[in-house]
Formats: sequence, structure tokens, C-alpha cells
Amino acid sequence: MALRSPRRPSAPIEEAIGFVGFFGIAFLLVTVFCEFTGRPALGWALTLLACVLAVVVLDVWRVRVLRRTASADG
Repeated sequence: MALRSPRRPSAPIEEAIGFVGFFGIAFLLVTVFCEFTGRPALGWALTLLACVLAVVVLDVWRVRVLRRTASADG
């Protein structure tokens, strides 16, 4: 049986940052495409803003978790 290393407490948050970040990049590309082709881009831009805000919130949460575990470790 393979041994597993202990999972970092911030691992699920980092996975969520990657997931939301991927879609943020996709929405950025769609927004730029819509701007260059003259199509309406407000909805895409607002969705991109929501993704950016979600990444910021997740990053703040990750920093709090890392500080909490660092202070608990001594």
C-alpha cells in the first residue's frame, strides 16, 4: 500500500483558486474578443469581475488558514 503524505490544510482552497482562475482567464478572453468584434461585452466583463473578486476572497481565506496553522505549529 502506498503511503500518503499529509494534506495541507489550504489544499482545497488552492484547488478552488485554480478552478475559478481558469474560468477567469476564459472570461477575460471572451470579453476581449467581444470588445474587438463590437459585440456587447458588459455581461462578460461583470462575470469576469465576479471571478476576480472570488479569487481575491479565496486568497485572503488561504492566507488566514496558513497563518492559523503556522501559529498552531509553534
